[in-house]
Amino acid sequence: MQLFKSLENLISEARALRRHDTLSSFTSAKRMSEICTSTVLQAEDAVRLPSCVNNLGEYLTSASDNIREAGGNAIAAYSFSSLEQYIPYFLMHSARLVAGSSKTVTMNGIVALDRTGSVLYRDLKGATSFENSFWDEEAAANSFELSAVFISLMEISLNDLESHYRSHPTQFADEDYQLMYSFSGPRRRGDLNRYALAKQSKT
Repeated sequence: MQLFKSLENLISEARALRRHDTLSSFTSAKRMSEICTSTVLQAEDAVRLPSCVNNLGEYLTSASDNIREAGGNAIAAYSFSSLEQYIPYFLMHSARLVAGSSKTVTMNGIVALDRTGSVLYRDLKGATSFENSFWDEEAAANSFELSAVFISLMEISLNDLESHYRSHPTQFADEDYQLMYSFSGPRRRGDLNRYALAKQSKT
């Protein structure tokens, strides 16, 4: 139940974007909310991308072509404005929902989340590779890299997580680190006491 409430919050954020930003942002967030309920996160036999990821890539390419044909590059540039930051943001939020869920996540599932970022980066860059696009390469690299690091915290051991936290205590919010310490993954069992000790020693 908590997972679905969180999904509703994510879609509500997307609706807010529709009012204040672009239709592409809204559609991207709505499609990405499906990641959290994908069965590929529990896959034991192979790494598979959630179907919504491929669907979103196809949508971005098709939307880019159609908007440029109907309204020109300037309209397309506005429609895709800042998606290189919104999409990694929604990917990180999806990872939060997955880490906070009671469902078990396999290593294949975590790798699928990581590959999702790479695929969406490729697809989005391809969809915005037109003249006068607002694509910001530096912002895209930083945003997608941050989401990749966040997802990688789900697959490491508790000792490695603690090492990362001590080395980069401000890279993510305290709530995010607390979530990661509570998450039981393929290589660790969640332990909030370890987080409390690590946070205490940091101060």
